[in-house]
Amino acid sequence: MGSYGVVCAVVDMHIKENVTMKKINDIFEYISDALCILREVKLIRLLRHLDVVEIKNIMCPPFTREFKAIYVVFELIESDLHQVIKANEDIGTPPLTFTTITS
Repeated sequence: MGSYGVVCAVVDMHIKENVTMKKINDIFEYISDALCILREVKLIRLLRHLDVVEIKNIMCPPFTREFKAIYVVFELIESDLHQVIKANEDIGTPPLTFTTITS
C-alpha cells in the first residue's frame, strides 16, 4: 500500500518493461486529497533526478462520467522509501570528519 493508493509491479506489454503501477481510487472524494495527489504528480514530473522515481504514464478512464480512479505508471525500483529508512536506522549517524588545509 502506497500513499493514496495500492502499488504493484507489472509488465507494460507495449514497451515490454517491468514497471510499478499505482491505482488511486476515489480521487475526487476529498478535495484536499485530490490536491495532494495533483501536487505529488506535478512535482515528480518536474524533478528529473536519479534519486527520484520517474513517472512513465498516467492512465485515466476514457469517459469523464467514470472518472473515479487513475493509474500512475512509474519506473520499477528495487526498494521504497520505507525500506531505505529502515535499513539506515541500523547504520546510525555517520561520524563527522574535518579537514584542515594549510598552505
